[in-house]
Amino acid sequence: MKPAPFVHHAPGTVEEAVAVLAEVGHDGKVLAGGQSLIPLLNMRLASPAHLVDINRVAGLDAVEVTPQHVRVGALVRHAALERSEEAYAALPILRQAVANVAHPSIRNRGTTVGSIAHADAAGEMPAVLALTEGVVEVVGPDGAHEIPCADFFLGPLETCLAPEELVVGVRFGRLPAGTGTAFTESARRHGDYAVAGVGVALTVSDGIVSDARASFVSVTAVPSVLDLGAALRGVEPGSEAWRRGLDAAAEVVHAYVDPEDDIHASAEYRRMLAAELTRRVLPLAVQVGEHSTAATTTSSGHFPSTSPHAETSSGHLGATGPQGDGAQLKQSAHSTGGDGSEREREREREGQVAGEVTVTVNGIRHTASVPARRLLSDFLRHDLQLTGTHVGCEHGVCGACTVLVDGRPMRSCLMFAVTAQGHEITTVEGLCSAPDARVAPTGESMNPVQQAFAECHGLQCGFCTPGFLTTITAYLDENPQPTSAQAREAISGNLCRCTGYQNIVKSVLRAAELRTERAAERAAEPAPATTGESA
Repeated sequence: MKPAPFVHHAPGTVEEAVAVLAEVGHDGKVLAGGQSLIPLLNMRLASPAHLVDINRVAGLDAVEVTPQHVRVGALVRHAALERSEEAYAALPILRQAVANVAHPSIRNRGTTVGSIAHADAAGEMPAVLALTEGVVEVVGPDGAHEIPCADFFLGPLETCLAPEELVVGVRFGRLPAGTGTAFTESARRHGDYAVAGVGVALTVSDGIVSDARASFVSVTAVPSVLDLGAALRGVEPGSEAWRRGLDAAAEVVHAYVDPEDDIHASAEYRRMLAAELTRRVLPLAVQVGEHSTAATTTSSGHFPSTSPHAETSSGHLGATGPQGDGAQLKQSAHSTGGDGSEREREREREGQVAGEVTVTVNGIRHTASVPARRLLSDFLRHDLQLTGTHVGCEHGVCGACTVLVDGRPMRSCLMFAVTAQGHEITTVEGLCSAPDARVAPTGESMNPVQQAFAECHGLQCGFCTPGFLTTITAYLDENPQPTSAQAREAISGNLCRCTGYQNIVKSVLRAAELRTERAAERAAEPAPATTGESA
């Protein structure tokens, strides 16, 4: 399960990216996070001849909050949006929804805008964009323009975006004062694609409901919004009429959604589930609304709508695209090189022309020549001989290949080696040289997580263990004293076929104890003596 050969382009500006897209047309795909695209490439469900990697384009990684909207740039990772306190205060449903997007290792790499541009009916963020009447910001050869969410999605995995156009950001509309939001979904495993999901926005004015809307995941062909006002408008939350209104709202949803049968659930089960989730999530929206301090109202008191001709607020791009002077495209990393001959291009497509990548792995700087389609997992295992990183599913589900990229866990099977350029990577081998590592009775150095796995029998065959070790090490950096429930959620993105997870949970808790003990030891150590005189 490896991607077909392609030419990798790494433009440095939006204009360069658009120019490449205009040249390659339907043969090109944009690569940002790649957590939806690369699984398709690995399974050969998509085989573009060109990938336009925008990760080196400056100015696309900002979250901006104004009284009218929350703007998210094309390179904002899900995890960054989830951590943004300003965005959460302005529009709580962003965090409510993004917390349901896959697993932390996916959110650390995947982008919110990329998820929206992918237009998967099972995606959470397209549903939120619809619920907030958002706008998609696009740059093409003719300049910048905006597309209202209602016009952007045409069908499953289909948008109105032209091949030569690049999505540079999206704007989620702020909701009226007194509006509470909530989001919930049901999946076979936490973080998996939802069998059904519902996001709601409920406005309460003077103690009664004035507006209620819902959007859905996995039960409609395109993101859409259902007005629940007929069932709930004029009702006081908590009253007997409220309970009847919830039943009525559930019936409206049951009649509205149009799911399909698949291997995970029947259409009727999804329909029933969407209705029941709506019934359960609406009271949560009331609670959020009661505690909201950052809502913004429009003059009409209704949900804000954004004109497709509204002025862009980013200020980064202006309205100019490529200059159109007829000059040759600037060559970028791994783009067609040499003399531009057809033979050279064909060799690139066949993966015979390698590109150079420089990356720091476990503290050691490496420079290597690799094909553009070489997965990071394969680069680590075959080029660097770091075979502790294991390869399982190669579409981001099992977690065996998880490594730390700049300290955060990511799936190495969902990254290309060329996209790791300039980053610092830690594999399971690198955990042994951590500052809190100690020499075990076996004579080998182990960090606290490794030692805890050995003490608590958290491994059997060991195939999945490297991914668990890197995932847990990073998790304990952020949450040094987890509960048992939190430990279970932390490891939910990693599959193990042997242990039943009980001892892995014990290992997480024991690792937390060991880290605390070793931190205390280091704090108690005397400071090193200094000699000599100061100048």
